[in-house]
Amino acid sequence: MIVILTLICSLAFFHFFGKALKKKPAVLYGICILLSLVSIFYPREGGIPFLDFFFKKIMQRGILAGSLFIWVMHAPVLPKSFSGRKTIYLLRGEMAICASLITLAHNLAFGGKYFGALFFGQGHISLMELHAAIVSCLMILLLIPLTITSFQTVRRKMQAKSWKKLQNWSYLFYLLLYLHIFFIYQGALIRGKGEYFFTLMIYSFIFGFYGFLRIRQYRIQKESKEKKTFPLLRIGGILPIVCIFLSGFYSAGKYRAALEANVDKIRAQETVAEQHGQGEEKSDSSEKASEASGDKASANSSNASSDSKAAAGNSASGTYKDGECFGKASSYNGNVEVKVTISGGKITAIDIVKTKDDEEYFFDAQKKVIPEILEKQSTDVDAVAGATTSSEGICHAVQKALEEAKK
Repeated sequence: MIVILTLICSLAFFHFFGKALKKKPAVLYGICILLSLVSIFYPREGGIPFLDFFFKKIMQRGILAGSLFIWVMHAPVLPKSFSGRKTIYLLRGEMAICASLITLAHNLAFGGKYFGALFFGQGHISLMELHAAIVSCLMILLLIPLTITSFQTVRRKMQAKSWKKLQNWSYLFYLLLYLHIFFIYQGALIRGKGEYFFTLMIYSFIFGFYGFLRIRQYRIQKESKEKKTFPLLRIGGILPIVCIFLSGFYSAGKYRAALEANVDKIRAQETVAEQHGQGEEKSDSSEKASEASGDKASANSSNASSDSKAAAGNSASGTYKDGECFGKASSYNGNVEVKVTISGGKITAIDIVKTKDDEEYFFDAQKKVIPEILEKQSTDVDAVAGATTSSEGICHAVQKALEEAKK
């Protein structure tokens, strides 16, 4: 719904203020640069709800920039009956420049993580995120010349044929934009974020609809000037195919996420069981040695052996009470709350109950930190590069939960 809302609001803005801004585009570009700068330095915590929504959800995530690019590309192929077509067509150069300037906020908000992992091996990103980062690099290379030549002063100095030839690369850019969106949202679906499926469907329909309109326009131009009715039935035939295609990816992603989660959980449980079994074997060996020495020793030695058995029993049963305990600690964007499950005196499971951290960074921390805590039976683990605060938040929350579980 955020995508649809942003498309509507951006169209309304240019419809009402477009003519005035067309005369003074520098004012429009200045506003876009200002919004990008505010978005880059906008605080992660303690903001105003409306501003949080605008800068974090719409600006930093590139939804506004993507919406403007969508209008720019759709302008030449939209039906003439569409009321906003004339506004978009006349202002598409300015809208493209605005989209490019606003994209700066998106690249700087997430570039540190993705580009750092891609070029310098810093941190960890998933395979889908790696694909998205590579596509993003290609988009930036295309966007620079496309944006520069969109300024009227530059365009006037170029030959019309050369300018149009260069601007034809925008079609490749638009295709890469969809691939970038697809990889990002597919990665979220693989992590079990099913709420992103509807958003991905909306984007797929929008980009697919553009392809349909582009083919339709080409056929109309090729088949002379004959007027043809708008083939709505063909859209109805395309939609089920798109839905089935995306549903397959979604189902595969959910299955893969569940499989990975189960594998990690099983490995962690096996590690805990193995450590627990080794502890019991040591305890049994100690008891047998104590019994053997007790047969040969005096009554005082027998009493000492009994004390040794009691101590060994306490060691084998573990340090914590069995059951579930909860802990809360401050993290990057508020508090993180965890549930720790204790069985046989050992930590057997750690679940995230609540967090407000950015899911991309928090997931990286969660995926690495929790298995290490389960394996080491300790919160003394290394933080994830690029998600240090989230890693420390998880560790502190688990530590507080363990303090409640101590005997």
